[in-house]
Amino acid sequence: MKNSIIILALASVIGLAFYAIEGKAQMGPGMMGRGMGPGMMGRGYYGPQYGPQFKSVGEQIYYTGIGGTGYPIPFDGGPMWLRMHGGGCVSCHGVHGRGGVPVMMGTTIPTDIRYKALTGKEKHVHEGKEEEHDYTDALIKRAIIQGLEADGKVMDWTMPRWQISEADLNELVEYLKTLE
Repeated sequence: MKNSIIILALASVIGLAFYAIEGKAQMGPGMMGRGMGPGMMGRGYYGPQYGPQFKSVGEQIYYTGIGGTGYPIPFDGGPMWLRMHGGGCVSCHGVHGRGGVPVMMGTTIPTDIRYKALTGKEKHVHEGKEEEHDYTDALIKRAIIQGLEADGKVMDWTMPRWQISEADLNELVEYLKTLE
C-alpha cells in the first residue's frame, strides 16, 4: 500500500509541475476513460471549476469525490480500492443512487440514497427487507460525515466518513434530491 501511495504522490507532483509550467497541461483521457474528460480525474482535478460534464458541484462530488475546490475530498474508512483509486458516491450507490449491488471488498450492500427513499417519502428494499427511513437534511449530512444511521446506529465501515466542507456537503445533498 505504501508503494501505491508513493506512486500516486509522485504522479500528482509531476502533474502539478506540468500544470504549473504550462498552465494548461493535461494527462490525456485519464483513468476514468473518455467520458471523464482530460486529466486524471477530469477537468476539475486541479482547479475550482467543475468539469463541463457535470451540471453542479454536487454532481461532481457524487461521481468523482472531487469537491468544489477541485481536489479529492478526504475520507476515513470505505473499501481499500476507493482509497487507492478514488471515486465518489456513485462507486457504491450507482448512477441512480439505488444501491442494492454488493461492492468489491465491502461487507454490506449499499442502500438506496435517493432523497425520497432517505426521507421516508418512498419505501425501499435493502438486503431483502422493506425499509423506511426518516432522514432529514441534517441527518443525511451526519451520515455522510460520521457514518451514523437516522436512528443513531453506526453504519458499516464500508461507508466512508467524508471530511467534506459545509458548502460541498450542501451541494451534495441538493444533488441527492435530483436522483430518481
